Amino acid sequence: MRRTLLVVAALLAGLVPTLPAAAKTDDGKPKVAVIGTGGTITGVAGNRADFEEYEGSSLPISDIVQGLRPELDAVARVTTSEGPDKTAMTDYYDLSRQVDRQLRTADAVVVTAGTKSLEELAYFLDLTVRSSKPVIVTGSMRPSNAFSADGPANLYNSIVLAASGRTHCFGTVVMLDDEILAAREATKTSTLRLDTFQAREQGVLGTVDGPRVRLLRAPARIQKCGEDDWRTPFDVSKIDRNSLPRTEIVASYPDSGGEAITAFADAGAKGIVVAGDPSPGEATALRGVLGKGVTVVAAARTGSGAVYDAGAPGVVPAEDLLPQKARILLLLTLATTREPEDIAKRFARYGVPQFTS
Repeated sequence: MRRTLLVVAALLAGLVPTLPAAAKTDDGKPKVAVIGTGGTITGVAGNRADFEEYEGSSLPISDIVQGLRPELDAVARVTTSEGPDKTAMTDYYDLSRQVDRQLRTADAVVVTAGTKSLEELAYFLDLTVRSSKPVIVTGSMRPSNAFSADGPANLYNSIVLAASGRTHCFGTVVMLDDEILAAREATKTSTLRLDTFQAREQGVLGTVDGPRVRLLRAPARIQKCGEDDWRTPFDVSKIDRNSLPRTEIVASYPDSGGEAITAFADAGAKGIVVAGDPSPGEATALRGVLGKGVTVVAAARTGSGAVYDAGAPGVVPAEDLLPQKARILLLLTLATTREPEDIAKRFARYGVPQFTS
């Protein structure tokens, strides 16, 4: 226990070297690769007062990065490239592999994305990227040319964080509104406010305040830093891109019927996440699809709290994992195993990582 705490404390304090000297540029600045995947951060509005009406994904990410110079050049040697700008699981698959390719030569990667599904994208990367180098996901709530556009500051701070190397072995983190959040916990809470991304009960990992990176806690996976099992078993290079299993989410409410559950199973869904307590109709349908080999995960619909006991044989509890995150974990789990015992173990280990002695 004492060794674990000392390692964590050293990493948080920045005392453990995180950026290999050989990977840096001749001038000593770290290499940061920025991958753009569209969204509001590269959007353009008809006029500067249009905060909500604009055309997303209108500019290449290189234009936004160029607007951060010359100040950015004092922080890192930055390169840019475009990634997939869609939100299908196959696009996440391609992006994950692109991130790992960039990390072969770069010290860190920053991914810019639309905020609508940014939390799912970040969590997919957190579970699949094989490199332990820093990966930061950011975006914006206002288009690039609007008054007080937040994209440039979010991107600049993300590059500052990436260049610092301080989130080595953290997995993927989310950086918006000066705050650093774990990909597993970050969630969008407002369609309008700039501080939309929060971590609810868990809280932020830290902040970027100008040139200062302040880390106050770390994801539990940091305990395995430097060990082979730091990586999850979700290696997309070993998963067929075109055979990712279909997984769905069903919301529960009073008097909800079970037809949606049955229809999803009949359409080929291999896994279903139920958000909320199933109604009698849903419970009947769930028993039917469980008998057909469909994996069912029970999650809370409240945005916080946890489901520790699914209350039905064969149903996997998501604990405090949000339904949209539980779906990502379920998809990757079913892509690598169909054994009920293994599925339960992977949800317990990778869905709810904890500090241990």
